[in-house]
Amino acid sequence: MTAFTATLLSRIDWRRLSKQVAREQSNREHHAPVVSAYRWWARRSHAVMGALLDSAIERYGRGMMVSDPFSGGGTVTFEAVRRGLKVYAQDVYPWPADGLATALSPAKSEELVEAAGLLLETLQALRASYQRHDGRELNHILRVRVCSCPSCRADIHMFPKAMVSLASRRQAETNAYFGCVRCGSVSLRSKNSKRPFCSQCRKRLTDGVETLTSCLHCDAKLTLKQLITASPRWKAVLVQELVTEQGQLRAMLRRVQEGDPVEHEDASSLSEHLCQPILPGKETKRLAAAGFRFWGGLYTHRQVHILLKALDVVSEMSTSDAVRDRLAYATLGLAEMPAFLSRWDRFHLKPFEAMANHHYASTTLAVEINPLSPVGRGTLRRRLKSACVALEWLHESCARIPTVKRVTRRGRRPSPRRENVIVATGSSATQALPGKSIQLTLTDPPYFDDVQYGELARLLHVWLGAYRHMPPVDESQEAVPNSPRGKGAKDYEKAIAACFMETRRTLASNGRLVLTFHNTKMVAWQALAGALSRAGFMVLGIAVVQAENRADHSKRYAGSMLHDLVIECVHATAASPKLQVALKPTSAAEKNLVAMGRALAAAVTERSPEGLPDFYRRELDRLRSRKVLVA
Repeated sequence: MTAFTATLLSRIDWRRLSKQVAREQSNREHHAPVVSAYRWWARRSHAVMGALLDSAIERYGRGMMVSDPFSGGGTVTFEAVRRGLKVYAQDVYPWPADGLATALSPAKSEELVEAAGLLLETLQALRASYQRHDGRELNHILRVRVCSCPSCRADIHMFPKAMVSLASRRQAETNAYFGCVRCGSVSLRSKNSKRPFCSQCRKRLTDGVETLTSCLHCDAKLTLKQLITASPRWKAVLVQELVTEQGQLRAMLRRVQEGDPVEHEDASSLSEHLCQPILPGKETKRLAAAGFRFWGGLYTHRQVHILLKALDVVSEMSTSDAVRDRLAYATLGLAEMPAFLSRWDRFHLKPFEAMANHHYASTTLAVEINPLSPVGRGTLRRRLKSACVALEWLHESCARIPTVKRVTRRGRRPSPRRENVIVATGSSATQALPGKSIQLTLTDPPYFDDVQYGELARLLHVWLGAYRHMPPVDESQEAVPNSPRGKGAKDYEKAIAACFMETRRTLASNGRLVLTFHNTKMVAWQALAGALSRAGFMVLGIAVVQAENRADHSKRYAGSMLHDLVIECVHATAASPKLQVALKPTSAAEKNLVAMGRALAAAVTERSPEGLPDFYRRELDRLRSRKVLVA
């Protein structure tokens, strides 16, 4: 037996675990309801993190302490708490760190349920802003963006596709609404119609503005970029009305009628926070290109009024801080659904959040949700229910109720002996931990430039500032390449290396660093290899596991990686251990990641990130894989 015992990865049945992941990812709100507590991106599977923690418990016992220096969505922390382990979590941004601490803070379920009911009751009168004079209430309002032809100044209604939406969610539905780019009206036709006529102007409908090359009024040459240049104008074309059928409340899609409350006003003036300009960035340029200048311009007046009133009510409630914060995060979640960024799923008749695919939406057919609707996706009622379910799940699955300590600035380091959970905010290049105090660091670092976390979080931070004092957010500390900030691959490597160096300081001599990673860019893997090498680690073992649900909105395109490489590292020593591969690869995806894992281990050991492409191709040849997924 060498100085290096069997890897933690070798104790896990990875085939079986991938099947568990597939089940979990198909319905995460059922298997891990805490996922709905607050929005974050690239949440890893609870099943994977749980299996890795169980393997570590077999080796180190339940007295071990776990750390996650890139905690983000908090999956590692939740699973560690469920097992009664002490855990340290840190993220550079206040929103996920504060959300994690809130979701873990002890609270009484009955108190949360009672407070949630009181909040909805207090806001009940505000539902009138979505009601007609006859009392009928709207659930959703669909608007098309209207632009003017630069040549003739005639209006062009920017329906992305000719078919706007199926007429209903009935399985046997045969009709759909089609939009007219010329006049802006919608027509109910058979969903299988080929180029139907508009019921208003009697012209044959086009395929939508995505295929438009010239103005339909004057025939001048046009591009989408030319059209979207001025401040947005919107026209309401469809609404979903709440109706009662056979004793059940349902939403019925129909054309806009006279008396429908579909008007909208600029909401920026309602709060100083919403008057903040949308600053330039790699991700926020989508908003600027669509004509948005201030965060308040993404919402209607009534959406903002409801959200601000709800936050005021929550702040004044005489309840525990833990319950109040849970109510606040459920309320702040409404900010994900701005009236002019939320998109409509025309086949399933539901709205998507503004950042559902890890990017700010760029849509010309937007949907406004009624935040106080008794039914529907993304409403306050549903978010409050999710908050209650998440708390129940935590109570039922926790080995013991955690004691949570929040660390928001440098100072006296908290004692891991007193707190079960420490949640810190700020760059993990400095961690509030004693040296050699951690047995397992389990994390998933930012996946290179796939997600611009800081820029996406700006919207959430704007709203969080409306609830509590927000310290300045320094996006320059983020470990993500970002060209407007002048950050590239070398900066990413440097930032990750700094966090890994600090992790090495906190890691016990026999401790393990286990991380998950995937990317189709070779430069991302080279940066990871460089960071591990510079931080004084070497790769001991690798495995491959399914990580993503191919049906997820953000994964519905070719080239997505649906598996993670799991990498187990130890302190570098003079003696290099033989790499242990915990899964025999069979598919092309598995072979590519195993090849990359072997190449990564060689590049780290030889301190040669630049040699990674050659190592990778050599390993692919050994595995006889013709498909190359990383370039």
